[in-house]
Amino acid sequence: MPQLIFLCRQKEFAIPQDFIDRLSHSEINSISDLQRLLEVNSPGPGNEVIEEVKQKHHQKSHHSFKAASSDLKSLQLSHRRKRSVVEEAVPAMCKTRTVVYEIPRSQVDPTAANFLIWPSCVEVKRCTGCCNTGNMRCHPSKKQHRTVKVAKVEFASRKKAKLKEVLVRLEDHLECVCTSQHHVIEHAEADTGPRKVKNGKKRKHRKQAVAAQINKDIQ
Repeated sequence: MPQLIFLCRQKEFAIPQDFIDRLSHSEINSISDLQRLLEVNSPGPGNEVIEEVKQKHHQKSHHSFKAASSDLKSLQLSHRRKRSVVEEAVPAMCKTRTVVYEIPRSQVDPTAANFLIWPSCVEVKRCTGCCNTGNMRCHPSKKQHRTVKVAKVEFASRKKAKLKEVLVRLEDHLECVCTSQHHVIEHAEADTGPRKVKNGKKRKHRKQAVAAQINKDIQ
């Protein structure tokens, strides 16, 4: 769902919070859907804002109609050409897409430096796209892990290259949902766990956990 950016003068009116909340949780696939949400499903302050804008636009159009009638006729052809070229923007919906994931060297061997990885990048499914408002983020609601085999090419001084197969654990997103940004941050902190851990112990625990999960996947 596309993110909508509202620009308005603070002195004239402010966007009602209840309308922003309603917009954040509404399904909008086109401009027509947005128009229906504005005019039909926005009782109270939201509609008052819309009606005020419409009245101002109507008054201005009425006073300038006679002066613009001749110009309108001369520009009809150019307007028709523009309409044939300009298309309605297609929203980048919040959904899973195939993206390129570059395998980190630390995921293959965090202790060595003289090696190459092949393939260095793979395709994974990830949640991408926009939500209706800026306080919402496209977040995975269901994930799946899989283990793949990559080649680790090691180099030693004055020796031939040595090839070794290494198992790498990948994460695919299966389902997506628009979630508040605050909730996404809390969820990420819960996944990563406490940060105040010594580097040596943290690295050891991480390697043990990854090795255990890979063994579980291949069984």
